[in-house]
Amino acid sequence: MSTDNSLTIIYSKGGHKFEIYVDREKYPEFLKGHKTFEEISLGNVIFNETKGQLSEETYTTIFGTADEMTILKTIAKNGEPQYTVQQRRKLVEEKRKQIIEYITKTYIDPKTNLPHPASRIENGMSTIKGLKIDLNQSVIKQGDDIAKQLKSKILLVKNETHGVLHIDIAYYLSPFTTYV
Repeated sequence: MSTDNSLTIIYSKGGHKFEIYVDREKYPEFLKGHKTFEEISLGNVIFNETKGQLSEETYTTIFGTADEMTILKTIAKNGEPQYTVQQRRKLVEEKRKQIIEYITKTYIDPKTNLPHPASRIENGMSTIKGLKIDLNQSVIKQGDDIAKQLKSKILLVKNETHGVLHIDIAYYLSPFTTYV
């Protein structure tokens, strides 16, 4: 099945390889939880490498259930989307911009207490050897990892606010008492 709007999701487990087809445009929204599987599905069919139907026992062994809809959702959530080169480049560039935005909002220059310009972060990222943007890893995790690597090139300090909250003992001890 190959249409302009389809995206193949491949999931390997238990020595078997499974494929499903979903809507390419709606799939990212599904991963964020904004769409249901029914909205992105292009047919509730599970393909496997044997091109035949597996037994319910096999599905139960691999997925813990024989329910087709649960299996389809598991494949969609945990499978590896097969993007074209152009799609992957576009997604990596979007993720890269999100990481740069995260770093500029979260880290500051300790000398000026101001954020670094996005261009400085981007130039610093281009000097990191072997930097790979992972589409499956969160922006926060990758941003923090990249910031650690950038600290040798750019002065970066995480912009955190610390404080102390004092609560009167009368309010703290009695949660069921109402105060006027």
